[in-house]
Amino acid sequence: MTSHPDHPCVLPGVPSWLHDVHVLDTMVLPQLADAVEDETETGSAAGLPDAPYRAAADAINNLATALPQPPASPSAASLGVTSDTVFLRAVPAWETEALWQVHIALKQTQDGEPDAAGLGNLLQEVSEECHPPQSAADIAGRLNRVLAVLLLDIPAVRTLATALVLNTPQDTHVQTAYEQIHTAWATAGIH
Repeated sequence: MTSHPDHPCVLPGVPSWLHDVHVLDTMVLPQLADAVEDETETGSAAGLPDAPYRAAADAINNLATALPQPPASPSAASLGVTSDTVFLRAVPAWETEALWQVHIALKQTQDGEPDAAGLGNLLQEVSEECHPPQSAADIAGRLNRVLAVLLLDIPAVRTLATALVLNTPQDTHVQTAYEQIHTAWATAGIH
C-alpha cells in the first residue's frame, strides 16, 4: 500500500460492523500488540517489528472511541443507531497504513507462509483468549471488513462526506451516493 493522505471516511452504523470494530479494539489488536512486543523482547520474530501492531491497536482504538458502542441486542434502535446511520470521520493515513500492514501479516499467516508461523502461534493464543473465542479467520474477516470501509475511495464517499459536513438537504445526488456506498459495503460483507 502506498502512502495516502488523510481522508474523509463515511462509516456505517451497521451493528455487525460496529461489533467488528469493538471486538478488534477490546479483544484482539491490543492483545496481539502486547504478545508481539513480548516475543520481540525475547528475540522471537512475529513477521513484523512490533511498532505496526501497536500502531494498529491505537488506530482501532481511535476508531472505536469515535463510534458508538455496538448494541448488545439485535435491536439497535435503543441507541438511535440503525443500519441506515452513517458517521463521518477524518481518517489519518497512519491508521490505515498500520491496519493494512497487520492485514498483510494476517494474510501471510493464513496462507501458511513460513515467515509468518510465529505470528500464527501468537494469533492462536490471542484468539483463544477472546470471549467468545475467535478463529484466526474470524479475526482476519473482521479486519477485512473494517479496512473495506476505511479504504473505500469512490466519488460517492466524497459526495456524501461533503453533504454531511455542509448539512446539505438530501437530494438525488446525495441519495445516489448513499446507495452506492451501501452497495460497496454490502459487497464487502457489511450488512
